[in-house]
Amino acid sequence: MYRVAVSALALLAAAPALAAPGGAMWTVPQGRWTCELPGDATTPPTAQPDYNFSIVPDSSYVADGTRGTYLLLGNRFTMTSGPFAGSRFDKVGLSLIKLGPDGKREPLRCVRAGTVRDDFAADAGSAAQ
Repeated sequence: MYRVAVSALALLAAAPALAAPGGAMWTVPQGRWTCELPGDATTPPTAQPDYNFSIVPDSSYVADGTRGTYLLLGNRFTMTSGPFAGSRFDKVGLSLIKLGPDGKREPLRCVRAGTVRDDFAADAGSAAQ
């Protein structure tokens, strides 16, 4: 009986752990992220600076000088605290596409635009949603 229990524990310890049913836990690249509404063949994208943020160490982000945290499970990016708490995005390639309250994609997309600034205050002037 003891050997069976030890063997079962050894197998569990060797298996990769998933963070939750949403998939494996990941992080996104650190740096400044800018958000925009898409353009088309005749107009460029429209910047949405109120939604800009910076990804900083420890699964955190900074927006308008205020720090918050995020969680990336599989391709679902959720801002869990801070000025954008509750905002959800789909991670599609190198972009984050905003999700509405119904879980459907909205036009807003955010892309990494540069490295983290030393003061982590990359988004002066952005407002919480």
